[in-house]
This record gives sequence, C-alpha cells and structure tokens, in this order.
Amino acid sequence: MLKRIFTIALFTGAGQLFVVFALKYISQHSSPEQVKAIGQIDSLVLFIMNVIGLGLQSSAIRNLALNNNWKEEYQQIQSARITMGLLLAAGTILAFVNPYYIIFLAAPIFGWSGDYALYARGYPIAGSIIAFIRLLIPFSFLMLAVYYQLESPPIIYISSLIITYILSNFIISLILKTEYFFFPVIKNLRLYIESFYLGVVILSLYFIGLGLMLVLPYFYEDPAVAIAFLGLKFYVIFKGVLRIIHQAFIKEMVDYEVCFKVDQIAGIIGMSFLFFISCFPNTFIGLFFGEKFIQYKVYFILVAIAAFIYSVFSSLIIKAMLEKKDKLYALTCFFSAFLTLLVSILFSFFNATVVYVGVSLILGELLFASGMLVLMYRPGFLQERLFFIAKNMFFFFIPLSIKFFFGDELIPFILSLAGFAFIMIITYHKQFHINQIN
Repeated sequence: MLKRIFTIALFTGAGQLFVVFALKYISQHSSPEQVKAIGQIDSLVLFIMNVIGLGLQSSAIRNLALNNNWKEEYQQIQSARITMGLLLAAGTILAFVNPYYIIFLAAPIFGWSGDYALYARGYPIAGSIIAFIRLLIPFSFLMLAVYYQLESPPIIYISSLIITYILSNFIISLILKTEYFFFPVIKNLRLYIESFYLGVVILSLYFIGLGLMLVLPYFYEDPAVAIAFLGLKFYVIFKGVLRIIHQAFIKEMVDYEVCFKVDQIAGIIGMSFLFFISCFPNTFIGLFFGEKFIQYKVYFILVAIAAFIYSVFSSLIIKAMLEKKDKLYALTCFFSAFLTLLVSILFSFFNATVVYVGVSLILGELLFASGMLVLMYRPGFLQERLFFIAKNMFFFFIPLSIKFFFGDELIPFILSLAGFAFIMIITYHKQFHINQIN
C-alpha cells in the first residue's frame, strides 16, 4: 500500500510542494493586489473545472473503474464535457467587469482533459505525472514573470496554463489509446442531469476551500484576501495530497477495512500538519509562506485544524460515492458549504480579519463530518477513529519536547520532523498493507 502511494506522491506531491514555494516567492516579490489577482485566477480555473466535472466526473470514475467496456461511455462523457466547456466559454463576457474572466475562453480545453480516466482505469502514476506537469510549467512561467518584473504575470500564467493543458491532453489520449478529440453533442449534456446530486457535491466542496476566493474580495481588504488565498491554497493542496491516497485505492475502498486504513493514513498526515504548525509556527510559516506572514499564525493554525478534521473522515467521500448515496451526500455538502460561506461573510461585518476565514473552514468541516457520520453510520465508526487519534496524540510530545528545549528554529524543526516520520513509519509500515487488486 505504502509503495504505491509513495510512487504517486513522488510526482503529485512534488508538484504541490513546488506550488507552495512558488507562491511563497510570488507573495514576497509581488504586491497584495497581484497575489489577489493570481488567487482569483486560480479560483476561477478551479471553478471552471468543477463545473465541467460536476457530478459527471465522479460518476464517470465510478463507472469507468467498474466497467471493462468503458471506451464508449468515455467518449460520451468527453463529448458532454467539451459541450459544457463551450457553454461556459460564454462567461468570457464578464471580462468587461473583471479582465481575468478571460480564462473562461479556455473552458473547452479544460473539458477536453481526460485525466480522471487515468485514475479510474488503473493508471494513477501516469495521472500523477500529468498533474505534476500541469503545475510545474504554469507556475514556473509565473515565477519568471515576477522575477523579470514583467507587466502582466497573470496573463502569462493563463497562457502557459492553456498551452500545458493542450499538450497534456494529447499525452492522456496516447496512454488511454483513445481518440484525441471528441465532438460536442448537446444531447450528451443529459449526463449532467443524471449525476446532478454529485454535481452539487463537487461545487459544495469547492466552496469549502478555494471557492471562498470568489466571495472574499467583496467583503475583505486586499491584504486580507491575499493572506486568505495563501492559506486556502495550502488547504486545497493538503486535500490534494489526501486525494492521492483515494485515487490509488478507489476500487479497494468498497471494503470498509480499506476505508479505515485510508482514514488512518490521512489522519496521521492531518495530525502531522497540525502538530508541526502548532509547535513551530514561526519556522513553518516562514518556510512555506514567508516570514512577513508569521504575524498571521493564528489563521494558519486554524486552517490546519480544519484540514485535520477533514483528514480523519476523508474516506467517507469516496465511500458515499461508491454506495451511490448521492442525494443525502449532496445535501450534507451543500449545507456545509453554505455555513462556510455564511460565517465568512457575517464575520466580515464585525471585524474583517483573515482569522474568521479559518473559523469558517473549521465550522464547515465540522458540519460536513457530522453529516457524513450520520449518513454513513456504522457501529464503532466514530469510536475507532477517536481511539486512533487519542493513541497517536502521544507522538505530539516529540516535536513539543524538541521545541521546548531548542526553540522554534529550523534545525530543531527538521530534526523533530525526521524523528517523527521515522517513528511513525516503524510503528505503522506493516499495518498499512492492502493486497493489490487488479
């Protein structure tokens, strides 16, 4: 189990880590307005991808994973995605209000991507390489634009992103041995109606994260929005790391024991995030975001708490999808997203500080976890996870003790991280083993 995850994480994780340090560089050498602009573009790209994917992508992964005669269905799905992309391209008209809405012109290209099929058909490593390329190239160009102080870094980012997607779409077709292009067909949009509830899920989960960037600029000042973007982007990257595990074991997660092991691994990752940012806030924030953001440590710790809550119950997302509990799953996600948006907006009227963005994430994740526990009820489900968390809380004394004796510095941080990782691997490497299912 760990071997397969490690191989996938080597590429996807490296890409996400590169984005973190790229954003650190960009935030230190750009104005809050530029960081805000990049955040808006990033959130718009993710919004377009989520609308194109909606529930169709989730149901497609489920169906393509379980169906040997999958190519005909894949063709219909791709046709529907490109058709939706063409419809979304009309959103470009909003560029008269906000110039970065020009990204909607690229919607058909995003719809063209069949990367989801790589994971469904058992090519997770290839999918992770594609994901790595799609992060490396655009953010490299963005860093170069900032370094050379070019006039329009956001436009350079958009252009490089489009070119990268065109090239990677061709590579995906070669791997899957399918046609490169699929023609749009209006009637195939019915597939979106058939997966409506999963579509609600996708959009709702988007707003419990980077989707907040579509709302925050209207209620918070530019500096607060820029800081919020950095935390939200890291939060989404964290969820992406957990998604690596989910994508590697989609088929196997029909078994509850596999789901529990996935939650244990995710929980350890979530606890590690929370432990180290709590014990070494100055070092952690300085390393990943930049020293000028250390004063916002409370916000980043709140983001880590929300990430930890999500990690402990993350398998429920896949489990609910595989068991086709789409309607109740959608309602749970919708109300969780609504609460997240509502809290972030309401608090802005009292004190428009970025801390309340972190509070809104925590409340949204708590409601989501509670709802999913009720929906996916199983005797002992909550108790098993709480016991696992309590048992591993003792490992918290490793970074805490090192911080107590040596302070919040880089070398103690690295030593405690290495020691913590070594002990966790020794403790759990035999437990996290799942027989391969082909």
